[in-house]
Amino acid sequence: MTAVVAGITLLLGLALGSGAADVGSAATARARAQTAADAAALAAVAESSPSGEGRPTEAAADYAERNGARLLRCWCDVGATAMQVLVSVDGVVADARAVMDPALLRPAAVGSTEGLHPGLAAAVDEIVTKSSGRVWVVSGFRLPARQAQLWAAALGKYGSAEAADDWVAPPGRSNHEKGLAVDLGGDLEEAVRLVEELDLPLHRPLAHEPWHFELSRR
Repeated sequence: MTAVVAGITLLLGLALGSGAADVGSAATARARAQTAADAAALAAVAESSPSGEGRPTEAAADYAERNGARLLRCWCDVGATAMQVLVSVDGVVADARAVMDPALLRPAAVGSTEGLHPGLAAAVDEIVTKSSGRVWVVSGFRLPARQAQLWAAALGKYGSAEAADDWVAPPGRSNHEKGLAVDLGGDLEEAVRLVEELDLPLHRPLAHEPWHFELSRR
């Protein structure tokens, strides 16, 4: 996951640098527009990955603006593995599409279902098996100490408990600590399809975290 994210970051940096060079050399508006579209699409797909914050449209608009463009449209469903954007620079319109290969996001150390509620563990194991490895566990059961570490990191990143709570639950309030939640990586669309097809007792309660699944109460 880290290598892929780093690669995306590098591509974004190159896109920004290319945009500046184009402006400095009086390149055509078409080239500038395409550079901005490429950067916006890459930013959107990176933001949609498990390491992002689930705000692909905002990321696309940000990188389009950094390249002197305006985002006209973003086909950017949260959790999707492909993003398409349409931008405009001085009246010239360009589009770009970026695709993220979920297989390349596999972490070096895949998580396990150990410590999860038996019903949740069984459902997740079935998804991993039926997906032929295209879906895997990123984070399952967490000890209170680990949740405290994540909470401290979120506080440092977002600056307040109110903002941090949108992304990480405080220690003692996370369903990960109870074995009732799991974060999945890989092909999340395939995971959702399998949940429906196999009628598994899972749901996604957090719209901004499409990788977060919890055990449904039936």
